[in-house]
Amino acid sequence: MEVHIERGRIRAILPNTLGVTIRTENSVFNFPGAVLLPGFVDSHCHVVGFGTRLLNLSLHNASSAAMCVELLRNAPVSGEGWILAMGWNETNWNGNRVPDKSLLDEYFADVAVVAMRVDGHSSWVNSEALRRAKLHSATGILRESETQRVLATMPEPSLTELQQRIILAGNYCLQKGITEVHDMDVSPQWIEAFRDLAERGALPIRVQSFVSAQNDEWSHQGLLPSGGEFHRLAGIKVYSDGALGSGTAALLEPYRDEPSSLGTLLLTSEQIVAKVSIALDAGWSCIAVHAIGDRAAREVLDAFEAIRSLQDGKDVVLRMEHAQIVSEADVERLAKLNVWCSVQPSHAISDAAMVEQRLNASQMKNAYRWKSFIDAGCRITAGSDFPIELPDPLLGIDAFVRRIPHGSNHSWYDRECITVNQSLQAFTSWGHQAADLGYRRGSVEVGFDADLVVLDTNPTTCKPENLSEIKILATFVAGHLRYCL
Repeated sequence: MEVHIERGRIRAILPNTLGVTIRTENSVFNFPGAVLLPGFVDSHCHVVGFGTRLLNLSLHNASSAAMCVELLRNAPVSGEGWILAMGWNETNWNGNRVPDKSLLDEYFADVAVVAMRVDGHSSWVNSEALRRAKLHSATGILRESETQRVLATMPEPSLTELQQRIILAGNYCLQKGITEVHDMDVSPQWIEAFRDLAERGALPIRVQSFVSAQNDEWSHQGLLPSGGEFHRLAGIKVYSDGALGSGTAALLEPYRDEPSSLGTLLLTSEQIVAKVSIALDAGWSCIAVHAIGDRAAREVLDAFEAIRSLQDGKDVVLRMEHAQIVSEADVERLAKLNVWCSVQPSHAISDAAMVEQRLNASQMKNAYRWKSFIDAGCRITAGSDFPIELPDPLLGIDAFVRRIPHGSNHSWYDRECITVNQSLQAFTSWGHQAADLGYRRGSVEVGFDADLVVLDTNPTTCKPENLSEIKILATFVAGHLRYCL
């Protein structure tokens, strides 16, 4: 395929049997034997969080609480006396034991330590961090709002620090063929950093910001939807529940390993409708609601049904973020209400062991229902939820197609696997449609934005077991070469 690009858009497409040729106003790029696809979209991520992970201490590979402490002891301490780390996961440790603040207190008396669990919904903190946040906890394990309270106590990064994190995250995405992301739960205080980078032409990838709305943050700061070529205030984001690993996903039946708990419902359907109604009145046209448990999914669908009955809610983009556990009765409602399911395939292969520990058999069959969604007429879009997972659409496609958990050789509930073509759509054209931009991105065709990725192998013809080995040769954003192997 030969593609001609002018002013950031595709102007002509010609046949080329030898590979890929891309012609811009000033340059010609040849990739013999390669294949060209639309640039990948990560439809659910946290850009600043990933930049923070790249800059700060990662506990993702720690195999015990003791190893976490050893890593923390060598971590840099901020000028205000804080250590921030992320990524611990007790389900990967021997014994699956949740850590305790006493282990941190033994080594950190005057420094405040905040170690975020891998899912971002729990934290492990020491007594000094509790003191500064004016909280009490016998264990130092905080969930949901208490974790947010500790994080709010930490000093905000400067504009320069924020932009450093954004650029680091964006450049990493380019290496994986990602040209655009849907950035979730964006703090209003971060918007200026994105806008400034975009206006200076320094933002590596396109960013669709879904602004924090759990506590009406967007409203308090007077933010309204706005458009730009590289940065756009696209929508708002709220949470209906927490996370499965932290035991705060809201379930219809109790947790298998915690029979007294149904998780935590953060917002009822009535509260969601109230928040969304205000946003619709202000002109927001994309609404994203986090729902992991089946009880949360039902509350969100009840809210979406009410929203669809509103005059200004009939055509708005409604998204259920994660949709990890959805009961059979609610799958058809997703399609009927024209709801986008924003799913993260890499979560399934990372979380399989934990999910089997936490859920009973009746809940398990309703988990990570990708094929069920598509067969019922639901629309899905795909992401990684980075920094929880690393951004890598090819790994995501592999997870969609083969569904083989880490450390296993067998598919996990393979009846929910989807095809390569469906997986590619979830990471390209469907992703753009889920942000109301499908009319100009997500396809290699004349008139579309020249956001492109060049691969060394065609995913639709290679063996499934080789999908994750495909190499990204180049990434173009708005017609400019942004990454080349």
